[in-house]
Amino acid sequence: MKYKCLCAFFAGLLIFACNNSDPSNGNLESSSSLNGYSSPNEYSSSSISGPTPGVSSSSDISEPNPDISSSSNILGSSSGVLTSSSSDLSSSSEVPPEIINWPTLKKGDPGVKEGWGSRYWDGCKPHCSLRDNVDINANPFTICRNCNKNNKEIPTFTLSPNIEVRYDEWAKEIKEDWVGYEETKSSCQNGIAYACWDMAPYALDDNLAYAFMATALKNASCGQCFQLQFDGGAKYGEKQAHGLLKGKTLIVMATNTGSDVEDGQFDIMIPGGGPGMFDSFAEQIGVSKDQLGEGYGGFLTTCQQELHDYDKPAKEFQECVRNKCNAVFSKKSEHKDLLRGCLWFADWYMAADNPTYLYKKVDCPKYFTDKYLSTINKSPDNKIEPYGGFKKTIPAGYETQKWIW
Repeated sequence: MKYKCLCAFFAGLLIFACNNSDPSNGNLESSSSLNGYSSPNEYSSSSISGPTPGVSSSSDISEPNPDISSSSNILGSSSGVLTSSSSDLSSSSEVPPEIINWPTLKKGDPGVKEGWGSRYWDGCKPHCSLRDNVDINANPFTICRNCNKNNKEIPTFTLSPNIEVRYDEWAKEIKEDWVGYEETKSSCQNGIAYACWDMAPYALDDNLAYAFMATALKNASCGQCFQLQFDGGAKYGEKQAHGLLKGKTLIVMATNTGSDVEDGQFDIMIPGGGPGMFDSFAEQIGVSKDQLGEGYGGFLTTCQQELHDYDKPAKEFQECVRNKCNAVFSKKSEHKDLLRGCLWFADWYMAADNPTYLYKKVDCPKYFTDKYLSTINKSPDNKIEPYGGFKKTIPAGYETQKWIW
């Protein structure tokens, strides 16, 4: 792995994973970076500013908040077999999110922990879109959506192209000697599966927003939601932006994991937040990597370098980030979700670099479940024909679902 110097105030990079650490499945994990620490791991991007870290892990994630009756309890979707397919299925529709009055978190209260936030957007297939990373025995079965290069939803997994199915002449029936499944390969490993753009952050009002994120790998928090309440602090070096963010509430859902992400750290999916080493995002939207800013830290890190003063008023960093968002994401109407999420970082998040917060596990609002759940893979044994077809002859009469790739 190559080390990259970000500026005289920082020491290096922390990289973490965007899909799956198991090399056998051909997918990577997402990543975060510390502008002040370097790690020899091969994962993608978010930004952390400051001197060398002496990071301490937060304690275990708490149980759901039973008092939030207006939000859905856990991911839910009717299971069943896929009955139709189309290459035109798109990201989930825009529905105005329900505004919930979230309780104020207080340090020391049951289930309330301390943490901090980093950022990234690398375009990779989410870790939680891998069949091996979700509970196939869960009822209902839940797996995270993934999209193709044009942001249209595609299967998260299919039948293996190497399945062995034969017609038994003696029994006069089709028999499956071996049936396996294959993940739709991540774009970060030269595959066709990307993160869906409507997972960009969404502001409900000036003090409440929704976003998706990556958690620590060991917690495997796929589909879980958390309430974050910003406390005005920062992982490294408080700035004006952190004070402006204080008191705001961000509800997040885990779609990804990072092997270098610590307990309490949530790596928030923010377009322009830094693509990372395994970037497929630049190629997906047709820009150069340089246009997405620093690989680790994205637009804000680039703005920090260009302004040459990390103590400048927050509005100067906000304006710089806002200009970069518009330069990259405003040219095509199909990038509206990406533009929204990027501007959210400048305007709602105050362009705050790695802020700290109190957090607690909570029930997931319907907004998240609608965008998280695959509308294609509704069952752990969906028999969707693989991308590129089968490598063996399949007898006539063997029922599979064709997909127009």
